[in-house]
Amino acid sequence: MIQFKDVKFSKDPRFKPITFFVEQPGIVGIYGPAKTGKTACLLAMIGGIRPVEGAITVLGLNPVKKQREIRQKVGLSFVEGIYEPYFSLSVFDNFKFQGALIGKKVTPVEVDRLLEKIEANFTKENIIADLNPLQRIKVGLALALIGEPPVVLIDEPFRNLTCIERKLIEKIFLNLKQEGKLVIYTTLKEEELGIADIVIDIARGGVSYELLKDCAGRAKTAS
Repeated sequence: MIQFKDVKFSKDPRFKPITFFVEQPGIVGIYGPAKTGKTACLLAMIGGIRPVEGAITVLGLNPVKKQREIRQKVGLSFVEGIYEPYFSLSVFDNFKFQGALIGKKVTPVEVDRLLEKIEANFTKENIIADLNPLQRIKVGLALALIGEPPVVLIDEPFRNLTCIERKLIEKIFLNLKQEGKLVIYTTLKEEELGIADIVIDIARGGVSYELLKDCAGRAKTAS
């Protein structure tokens, strides 16, 4: 369970307070233009930033006060400019670093299992810099799954992907949902919301049933 109540990351009156409540399992899309607080929502869920107003509860915990516990239960994929891979190192070395950050020892067998889970067409020996955008997204997802947390956060997972590649990531999201996980991702594009069970419209300050209905209809038509 994740709850935002009247949350603001800026005192600028143009930004509406954000209020929503979501439970696992499910897929949640956080939608809005650039620089409106989508990524801030994800970072706040792990206690990485503190809102200037409002309250956030993640799995019954205050993420700012209980960061260590939260990082055991909430996996975060790459966030450009904030949390990025070590490009010059191998996939496996990135797993070791991430495991150390959250207090989890990562074995080669565990890495192979997670790479299989995200249907990787690369190995743990590959250097991150040599991977294409889809492969890097998959690495970020696999890193977020270390320890099998019930909640997985992904910032703009479909950026720079083709429609076919996007479908591959959506398939992984659906598999994670079937496992009972709550998957939360951000996007600037309405057409990337078709897979979401719930849409959080940052501009409106909460759940948008209109966007959800429109995107679900488009997804159904496309299929």
